[in-house]
Amino acid sequence: MKKFMKKALVTLMYGAALLSAVGCGNGNGQATNNTEGTTASSGQEVTEVVFWHSANGAIGTALENVINTYNETRGSEKGIRVNLVYQGYEGTDKVLLAYQTNDIKNAPDINQGLTSTIPQMMDLDWTVSAADYMTREDAEINEDSFYEALVRSCTYEDEMVAVPFSNSTLLLYYNVDALKEVGLDGPPETMDELVEYVEALTTKDASGNVTRYGLNMQTKRYQLTNFIVSQSENSFFGDQEGGRLAPMTKLTIGEDGTLRAYLEKLDALVKTGGYKYIEDSINEEFAQGLSAMAIMSSSRVSTIDELVGDSFEFMTAPLPKVNAEDTSGASVGGSALMMFDRGDEKRLEAAWDVLQYCASPEAQYIFSSGSGYIPVNKETETLDEMKSYYEENPQYLVALEQMKNSSPLAQEPFDLVYNEINSIITDRMLEFCQGQLNIDETINKIVDECNAALDEYHYANN
Repeated sequence: MKKFMKKALVTLMYGAALLSAVGCGNGNGQATNNTEGTTASSGQEVTEVVFWHSANGAIGTALENVINTYNETRGSEKGIRVNLVYQGYEGTDKVLLAYQTNDIKNAPDINQGLTSTIPQMMDLDWTVSAADYMTREDAEINEDSFYEALVRSCTYEDEMVAVPFSNSTLLLYYNVDALKEVGLDGPPETMDELVEYVEALTTKDASGNVTRYGLNMQTKRYQLTNFIVSQSENSFFGDQEGGRLAPMTKLTIGEDGTLRAYLEKLDALVKTGGYKYIEDSINEEFAQGLSAMAIMSSSRVSTIDELVGDSFEFMTAPLPKVNAEDTSGASVGGSALMMFDRGDEKRLEAAWDVLQYCASPEAQYIFSSGSGYIPVNKETETLDEMKSYYEENPQYLVALEQMKNSSPLAQEPFDLVYNEINSIITDRMLEFCQGQLNIDETINKIVDECNAALDEYHYANN
């Protein structure tokens, strides 16, 4: 039996939220009628599958379109109906709390959670490994259905335990019109070039106040991870290949020189005076022309597209390299779908059917074209409608091409204490950009504090 993680990852305040929010709902978190036990038009009993998710806005609409299509077609034929419940990014924490309180009744059948939380989910006895189903003879999807980077993103201790679904990469978004104004006809490819672009694109008023930043990006855990793992195939965030071979026990970014390399380039960006290192309203500020470039997830392409409208032409580009000789490429990020056994084999089989549909080429076309996320099924990009969509919207294709051109080893870490590490990195990097810490102090604080958080986790879990 798997041992459950002893360390509390959520506070008891989630208890009330769990009781009120984990029940049936639609994509907006509003209550809907429970369909369990009712009869479909075909005369068969309907099996309900509760699907928790964190998608809102344009992404939420894209997910709702996928699920509505399933319910109206395949689900209707099979007597399965998906109950889509919005939980925000607290969904995984609520799953952990439901497990901790043995509240199987109010748990989901499927949860959309960050891939970085896979180790915590696999500690739960009721978590079902996707590998157990993908290896069946009647499986519609298996490891070969997905890009190698996505297989690795969902692989823990040599087993593909989850199904990739909403995956993305970091992209450089740039205002084509602004670049043309200063004589630049393409995006920067390295951080050294990025510094030059920021200097050229930054504008100030007569008083010296910045009226347009050259670049907006805040370095948090995910951003730092990308700039680390992109440096080489051996650039892992922590030991055990970032926690994918076995539980991660320490950061390696301080000892291998990758953190220093990034900080040296970041220091040059800060000194331009045209780099905004805090994200306030990064989407809106880019769309309003208050920043000429921004580094954001590819999942925001659809949102930026709507916000920019006809104001100016924008395009996306691969993440700039830390060093010109770097070859590994960007890390794939995002979420995966995991199933839970709630003691009902029929529900479990129904949940697996839903997962297979969500990962199908057709469903991935609906979701990807409506959100900006990478289509996870390799066959999706061969669909005529997907090809046409990319031809008309080339900014959506960049993330897929960047992932395909990156090393499958370029991955987010399974760092076990995601929230703590993200807070440490966010705070220390902010202090660095504000001039409160130098490079050596920043390296030491990030490494020491993150290692202490990992030590505490391992101590609590023996």
